[in-house]
Amino acid sequence: ALALPHLRKYGVFDDVALEDRTEGSREYHLAGPDCEAWVVGAGGAAPGAEDLAFTAARVLGCEVLCVRESPTGRPGLTLIGFGRDASRIGEALRAGDSGAVEIDPDTFEALRIEAGTPVFGREATEKSLPQEIGRDDRAISFVKGCYLGQETVARIDALGHVNQIVRGLQFEPGGPAPSPGAALEADGKRVGVVTSSAFSPGWNAYVGLGLVRVSHAAAGTSLAWRRTDEDAASHAATVRDLPSRPPLGTVPAAPRDGL
Repeated sequence: ALALPHLRKYGVFDDVALEDRTEGSREYHLAGPDCEAWVVGAGGAAPGAEDLAFTAARVLGCEVLCVRESPTGRPGLTLIGFGRDASRIGEALRAGDSGAVEIDPDTFEALRIEAGTPVFGREATEKSLPQEIGRDDRAISFVKGCYLGQETVARIDALGHVNQIVRGLQFEPGGPAPSPGAALEADGKRVGVVTSSAFSPGWNAYVGLGLVRVSHAAAGTSLAWRRTDEDAASHAATVRDLPSRPPLGTVPAAPRDGL
């Protein structure tokens, strides 16, 4: 639905029909080292090995579109059902004999943040540049013909960097949770903003993503954040490379598959 206005505005010279199927579709993500084998065992077929490869499949008796992607940083497949199968695939996955284990939204959010996966409306907006959110390989072609925004993208590539970039953040154990929009500071000057945060059991602390000025984006850089610009108290934050997954052995073994 978010892409439709853009496609309707700039796709006027192409012979295509656009349909918003948001309300009649559902997405379910499977994550874990055995997700591909699970899909095949459930009657489906896995897509190609490349990122975002997709194929039509029949999984647990439901017709779905199977897409290869890894928002949690672990091997993953997204199953998209349409029409009647939109709800049926969810019911089938949640059934006790499916073998899949559902995780709660907070856990998924922590995994997404540790993996460094941006989401629209937080790390990415309509004003974002691909280089700011680390999506050069997935979002930019430097060899194809003209496209919207090509001049800006090429100029940034020639100059070598953007002014800000999405980075991982680790907050002090036992400290409060920073809200999206909290300012990041260095020596009392604003150098970024927190875009997402969640509690990580593996790190035993809140972790986050933030847009940080390149001058302060090196891993290990110490920053501070405040709840509001008027808040006198500050809290510590450390910049981390992405992905920023906890060391092995610090969390209980994950379920075989996550939903």
